[in-house]
Amino acid sequence: MSNNECNPNITLIYQYAEQALKDLDLSSNRLNTKLGVVLGFDAALIRFFSGLPDRSVEVTIDAFDISLECNLCLLLKSLSYLALIISLIYCFLGFKPQTGGQIILPEELLEKCLDISEEDYRLSIIENRNQSIKELAKNRDKTSDLFKGAIWTLIGAAILSAIDVILSSFLVK
Repeated sequence: MSNNECNPNITLIYQYAEQALKDLDLSSNRLNTKLGVVLGFDAALIRFFSGLPDRSVEVTIDAFDISLECNLCLLLKSLSYLALIISLIYCFLGFKPQTGGQIILPEELLEKCLDISEEDYRLSIIENRNQSIKELAKNRDKTSDLFKGAIWTLIGAAILSAIDVILSSFLVK
């Protein structure tokens, strides 16, 4: 087989590996955008929660003013903050830099691949891309799990905060 001829299957696999890398990169970028949105919601909710007043009830018994604090409200507010902090941690861990495969420098290709056929050249690149695909997929899946954790803790914080507001509104006359 001459240098200009190549097994069509090798070419197909080469093109598939190239597209798979592009798809993984696009998927990772979308996931990072979603993580950024969750991070923004976390920051906004922390700011919003900090502006909520602490609820207490004023009760008058025989001319004595007694202030009853809602301990459950305080607990719910604290748990909301804790869930938001956990969600922030998930987001920051998701943005942590990760390796995504080995890069073959052009000079290395020149040294190794000048005297081999195009098919062998493509095979060596396919082997490298295969390893990169495995590493990128693993990193994307890990980031996806962190994103899911961030979402669930954000939802938990919102629910706890809503319960706090509802409970405190029953206490305020």
